[in-house]
Amino acid sequence: MRMQKAALAVTLAALAFLGVVLAYWSWVWFAPSAAPRAPAAVQLAGRASAAGGLFGVALQGSGATAAAAAGSGALRLMGVMAAAGGQGGQAVLRLDGKRSLAVLEGEDIVPGLRLAEVHVDHIVLERNGVRETLALPEKSGK
Repeated sequence: MRMQKAALAVTLAALAFLGVVLAYWSWVWFAPSAAPRAPAAVQLAGRASAAGGLFGVALQGSGATAAAAAGSGALRLMGVMAAAGGQGGQAVLRLDGKRSLAVLEGEDIVPGLRLAEVHVDHIVLERNGVRETLALPEKSGK
């Protein structure tokens, strides 16, 4: 009698475990795919200028190294920040693969290279009067 109760308990536990496994895999295989989310735009007044201290300041008059890096194409757009509180937007840039800095719209990145416009997915640079577009890198998503 005792052996039959133990066998019944083990059978019920195995059936419960099988039910959990079947429910999990049914959900994985047949569940609707997640809807893509739009990136949240953070627009807090007064935060645009405070964030500049996180990544450094513009390299105004810092010498030939930064100018050479920007001139040789070693400039990469890492992120953008929306305009808030009457101030222009900001762009976070990587110079020469080593140095990150945040630049306000309208300021010089290096002598001869100015951040003209900030958009959601790209920025417009002005190099000696000629406008260039620099896009955000594509994210490798799932």
